[in-house]
Amino acid sequence: MAQDLYWAYVGFTDIADGKTRPVLYIRQTKKDYIVFRLSSQYDNKSDFIKSKYIEITDWKSVGLSKKSWIDTVQTYQLPIDMTKLTYIGKLSKNDYERLINHLKEQ
Repeated sequence: MAQDLYWAYVGFTDIADGKTRPVLYIRQTKKDYIVFRLSSQYDNKSDFIKSKYIEITDWKSVGLSKKSWIDTVQTYQLPIDMTKLTYIGKLSKNDYERLINHLKEQ
């Protein structure tokens, strides 16, 4: 499942709100799904943030509607009992290997 993309409601970090967005499932604990958020916003980010984003080059074949990046700045915990995951697709082998290599370099 660690290559699977889902739609999930993710809270914002700075205000008590959130939105449904694509996420990359990493793993789960007894209580939470651990995910990376995906973003279609890249150009307006700082150089530091851009260095933490991994482009999904095969975004169309994965089932995403626009060019997207995996945000590896931090992981997010989504409570299992309060989160509905809706399957989108699976990262391509190429994108998954690029993500793993990026994480190893951090």
